[in-house]
Formats: sequence, structure tokens, C-alpha cells
Amino acid sequence: MNIGTKIIEIRKQKNMTQEDFAKIFHVTRQTVSNWENEKSYPDLQTLVQISNEFNVSLDTMLKENMNMVKKIDNYKVYKKIFIGLIACILAAGVITGIYIGICKAQHNRMYDKVENAGFKKEMTADFIEKYQGYYALTENDIDYLVEPKSIGKYELDTDKFTLTARKGDMDITISIDENRKIYLALYPGEIEIDEKGSVINTSKKLTDVQKEHMNDLLTDRKEEILPIISRALELWDSINK
Repeated sequence: MNIGTKIIEIRKQKNMTQEDFAKIFHVTRQTVSNWENEKSYPDLQTLVQISNEFNVSLDTMLKENMNMVKKIDNYKVYKKIFIGLIACILAAGVITGIYIGICKAQHNRMYDKVENAGFKKEMTADFIEKYQGYYALTENDIDYLVEPKSIGKYELDTDKFTLTARKGDMDITISIDENRKIYLALYPGEIEIDEKGSVINTSKKLTDVQKEHMNDLLTDRKEEILPIISRALELWDSINK
């Protein structure tokens, strides 16, 4: 005798309708109908309740329907897998949330340093035209520019900001890269220099025009350039350390 037939037998012995039977175990009439037609099976907890309620041996009920036992066992396995999958999804969600939070915090700290150093970024036509959308700080007719990061907001970034000091219309342009190396623009090209305005790579081949420009800046106008280099390095340190 299978479990569906056993439930029908119990109901008839007790003169119960499917609705009456369903109320005892807090299920719907349709659920009881599905049990009796073997479209579904009661779970183990409900089987124990049926056994206790009607004094029917649970062991006998299960032994007489091995197909049901297998389905219940499979249900337990699938339930564990489902719970494990949900736990993994929740854990992934928590980790993702933490990661996004860290990225947001890092992103905000990065640009807080830039703004705390006195740089501004205004989305006005005049500002964009003059500074090309960079963060900008102007002192003594020198424009100090910080290029915004191109990374996504939800990406960690360990690279330093680069900084450019610019005077006039390409008159003097000094750049400090993410490794704190200093470059003097020669238009075209550039050359690496140190904090004292001395050329670092003397083997680099330069055109006559570049040599003339370099000598003008690093010899004739050296006293003009050194304060710009010093201030640019000071600003670079303030936004990157």
C-alpha cells in the first residue's frame, strides 16, 4: 500500500473529507488531493504528524513505498544544494557590497586630497575651455593641473595622480608623472629633469630647436623655473601621499 492509498484509507475510516484532513495539517485541500493521487508527497515532518495523529506506524508507511522514500531523500539532497546555492549567492552579494563600499571610499579619499589641496573642477564653459576639464589651481599666473582618473568608480586604483604646471601659452610646461619624475616640455617632445633643473638623460638626441628651447628655459630662465618645479612637487606630494 502506498502513502496516497493510506491517506485515503485513513480519511474514509475517520469519515473525513479532504478539506477536513487538510485543516489538521495546515495545508490546502488540493495538497491532500495531490498526496492521494501521488502527484506530490508529504514531507517528513508531515508524515510524522500523520503517524502520530492516526496511530499509524511511520516505519510501515515508508517501507511500503520505497519510491516515496527515494523522492524524499532526493528532496533532502536538493534542499541542501538549494540552501548552499542561496548561501553562496548571499555571500557573493555581501562581498560585492563590501568591495563597492571600499571602492567608493577610496574614490572619495583620492579626490578629497585633490580638492583639499586647493584644486577645483567646475563644469562651466569658461573653466572647461581654459583647463580642458582638469582639476585646476592657479597661483601667480601658473596653472597647476590634475588630470581626473579614467578608471571606473567601482575599481580599485593604486596609481598616483599626474600633475602639470603650465605658464602662459605653452611658454613653460612641467609635468610630474605617477612615479614623481619631472619632465620639461620642449614642443615637440620633452626631457627629464631633476628638482634643480638639471637634465637627467643627457644622451637623448634633441633637434636644434629643442636644444635652443631647453637652453633658454634651463639656463637663461632657470630662476623662473625652479620655484614652479618646487611648488609642483609640493602639490604632487599633497595629493599622492
